[in-house]
Amino acid sequence: MTPRTTFRVGMRTCAVLLVIAAATFGAAHVDRSAVVMRGQETASPPTVASDSGDPAAQPIDFSHARHAGEARIDCQFCHAYARRGPVAGIPSVQRCVGCHQTILPEAPEVRRVLDYWEKRQPIPWVRVHNLPDYVRFSHRPHLRAGFDCAECHGDVRQMTIAEQVSSLSMGWCVECHETNNASRDCLICHY
Repeated sequence: MTPRTTFRVGMRTCAVLLVIAAATFGAAHVDRSAVVMRGQETASPPTVASDSGDPAAQPIDFSHARHAGEARIDCQFCHAYARRGPVAGIPSVQRCVGCHQTILPEAPEVRRVLDYWEKRQPIPWVRVHNLPDYVRFSHRPHLRAGFDCAECHGDVRQMTIAEQVSSLSMGWCVECHETNNASRDCLICHY
């Protein structure tokens, strides 16, 4: 087997294990954003932000304004699972290090990222957007329908700290489905 074939088989195996885990333990107990390429880290589920309305304090001062705004990095470069899975995913340390080994490696916050890499530890990000366990949501059909990330997540290119700007409530989703002539069948969104 070539390294590429081995990698593909490994990712398929990982995906199958996630499906089995979801069926066994329920989707809420499986953090699909923790799937990491080539096993470079052992990810633990991200902490979930409180409902206080304040932006979640993160372990590293990551600026979406700098990355998505100034540098114009596409959302899906870091949140690659949005194209193919239910959760957009939190980028692995490997993804961050891919750029930051050469871009600003001595900056204090970048140094902290590199420290996680050297320790082979995931960054314990605090999850900003979270849906109830009984909601089945996938970014994939929304992206295929042409929705821009900002329609639900706000203009992240202007955010220093990511925060939830839409309620993500059932009424909010139903209103969007009605406006866009999308299905309102209960089983589209609920298990």
